Amino acid sequence: MIVGYGDEILAAGQAQRWFDAYGASSVIVGQDDQPRWSEIWAGNPAILAPHEVLPADHRIVNGPHCRPYIIYPFTAATGWTFNRGFHARDHVAKIYLTADELHIGREVRQVYGPFVLIDPWSKHENLRWSLGRWQALIDSRPDLTFVQQVYDCVDPPRRQLEHVRPVLTPSFRAACGLLASAALYVRGESGMCHAAAALGIPQVTIWGACMDWDVLGGYPKQLGVGVSTAPCGAFAPCAHCALAMAAISIARVSRAMDDQLACYPPSA
Repeated sequence: MIVGYGDEILAAGQAQRWFDAYGASSVIVGQDDQPRWSEIWAGNPAILAPHEVLPADHRIVNGPHCRPYIIYPFTAATGWTFNRGFHARDHVAKIYLTADELHIGREVRQVYGPFVLIDPWSKHENLRWSLGRWQALIDSRPDLTFVQQVYDCVDPPRRQLEHVRPVLTPSFRAACGLLASAALYVRGESGMCHAAAALGIPQVTIWGACMDWDVLGGYPKQLGVGVSTAPCGAFAPCAHCALAMAAISIARVSRAMDDQLACYPPSA
């Protein structure tokens, strides 16, 4: 199942900021101060693999139970309290994809032309816009070509929407390869939104009232729709979040898409 990579992209963003400032690579360590590795960092000169680490290397603490955007401790009952001193937009990562991974999206672009990539699913109920509204958005924009990411190893299976071109992305890096050729990315807040920022892809993020935009949003080329000034960080299904998502209209999302496509027109 494709989950959890957004945190690792945030860590890569911290390493990138150091790399840009000092020209030196960093080692990313966990709560136990031991070097960590993620496949999303493959090929990234800003991050040292564990076998490359020397005692004097710069260390970035970012891992399970020590994420910089969260104030600890927290529980499923309390939800997240966000660290307002951290801003993802100040730590834009880079993702280095292979030729084979990039081929996934380039082939789709060659067949369909410029496309809007969507993913209506979220692992967090509080971040979901309804499937009915997703379908209505697609139906209202016959002028656009929509491609939907489809995963082959999820439980429960995710619904494929109508009037979209489905493309199988069996891994997170494969999904990034598809994303890298999109004219625009539209979805709720997720790790793939951080990937879009890392790849420089314009995005419309259907945000709502759960996550803190000031902490986790506001990337270059990212336009948030329905951003709340009072994010609650709830884990459990939340009426506050449900009302906020329900208030985000199809027309608002459609206008945001037009705004982004006007600001960042796709090449032929």
